[in-house]
Amino acid sequence: MNTLQRDESPYTIRRAAKADLDRLVVLLLALQDHLEASNPNLWRMSPEARSQLKGRLAARLGTHNGCVLVAEHVQDGVVGVIFGRVVTSTRYDPSRAGSVDQAFVRADHRRAGAGARLMAGLCRFFADEGVDDLTLRYVVANEEASGFWTALGFSPRITTAGARCQSVVERLNQRGVP
Repeated sequence: MNTLQRDESPYTIRRAAKADLDRLVVLLLALQDHLEASNPNLWRMSPEARSQLKGRLAARLGTHNGCVLVAEHVQDGVVGVIFGRVVTSTRYDPSRAGSVDQAFVRADHRRAGAGARLMAGLCRFFADEGVDDLTLRYVVANEEASGFWTALGFSPRITTAGARCQSVVERLNQRGVP
């Protein structure tokens, strides 16, 4: 029978390795395309940044305060990724927080447990680092991300808003501000 039992999964969660870099580039470019399609007001990734992505990812794999995990499917290979890091600031309490920087699971593997397993693995990393408070950002109008993170208990703390400078100037002028 092909039915999985509760404790079985077709996904293995493991640390990303340099051998995964090509697949990670594909996943993060798919994430960026998804984000840009979700919100037309979002900043676009430049062609130069796209071409330099592999090198930037390679550098992230070796950071001492970070963790990059992949979800590897038994047949399809690496289908998901999550990036997290410990952020330290003496200006705030708690002084250390876990930042979920990026997370993406291929569309054909969503709602199958890969994302939840990635997050569980990242939570283990944060717990090992003595981090209790977590933070993340996701794009407005990215309904998949909103539903996933809200279901895990994340709620907005800070709103980041954007506008074109010319639009702000025009609205100021409409209010009579020179």
